[in-house]
Amino acid sequence: MVENSDMSVESRYFDVNIEDNSNVILPNRVSTLKLRITNKSGKSFKKIYVSPPRVFYDRDLVRGLINKLEVMWGGGHIDGYLLMLPGDRDVIEPGESVVAYFFLCYPLRQKLRLILPLYIHNKREIFGTVKVPVNISSFNFRGYIYRPRYKPVLREELVDEIKEIVENYGVPEIKTYVWQVLPRVHIYFDEREVATISGDIGSGIRHIFAIKIKNDLFVGKALDLEGRKRWYWVIRVWLFWLNKNIFDEVPDAERIELWINPDTQVVDWLITDKHWREVVFKGPVKMARVKITGGTFSHLDRIIRSYHPPTPVNMVEVNVSPDSRDPNADIQTIYDLP
Repeated sequence: MVENSDMSVESRYFDVNIEDNSNVILPNRVSTLKLRITNKSGKSFKKIYVSPPRVFYDRDLVRGLINKLEVMWGGGHIDGYLLMLPGDRDVIEPGESVVAYFFLCYPLRQKLRLILPLYIHNKREIFGTVKVPVNISSFNFRGYIYRPRYKPVLREELVDEIKEIVENYGVPEIKTYVWQVLPRVHIYFDEREVATISGDIGSGIRHIFAIKIKNDLFVGKALDLEGRKRWYWVIRVWLFWLNKNIFDEVPDAERIELWINPDTQVVDWLITDKHWREVVFKGPVKMARVKITGGTFSHLDRIIRSYHPPTPVNMVEVNVSPDSRDPNADIQTIYDLP
């Protein structure tokens, strides 16, 4: 397993540490890389970005590509992930730490070790160079272990239990379909529709297909609606706005998690995000109806659409986590963690 000690940080101003061993990722899954960045200098910094060097940027999409590893981030800043503390404060004082989140996805099912280069910079100057070792692990049954977005621990002790679940129940088929007439995403679990996503998904019919949609399946452990611990099938659907040629705020990302009770086949819980906070909605519902609403703003004489988080209209909000950008926040909602 790759450790923090393998990471290289060259900076007079910043320290960088990997949180939750999140540089160990699973192939063909969207994984969260969580970094704690600390201002070790005696000066304040404003509007600091973290990003791959521009030489690794995709030509058409706002993302990095390093040996087929996709490196993505949200927040609407092409320059990179903007370091911010709760309250959207973009000034990092001496001694302060902030958490940065990147989305990593390696499309091939193979073990591989590679180095992810990152710059710490503003719009004019580079303040540090980081080389993050990324270990792409074998898939087998580990690929079904649920890893929370903001605390992406990989619970190896669950492998035997997940192996037994998969062997007894089989792996359900997960499909997503996009309907272009009225932009809408349909999510199916073993041929049964369990969610629809509608509303302002894209700025126009043709742009819906410029949005990257990725779905992953996990086994998660949580309390059921009666407060008893049990396991769930978890469908995590990501929507990425990365295309520079559409009139949308890019890059941006939203997730929807459907926690499906294997006994009743209904959605007991739904998890999404609201401005860096994890939000939990309670069912049960046979099909979650999720809506995305958007607004517009002008930038460089262009009308840009920005999007608000997905919200299920037929479920009840029951929990909102602290701001995940706070390095001292304990982010845990319904799922079971050690």
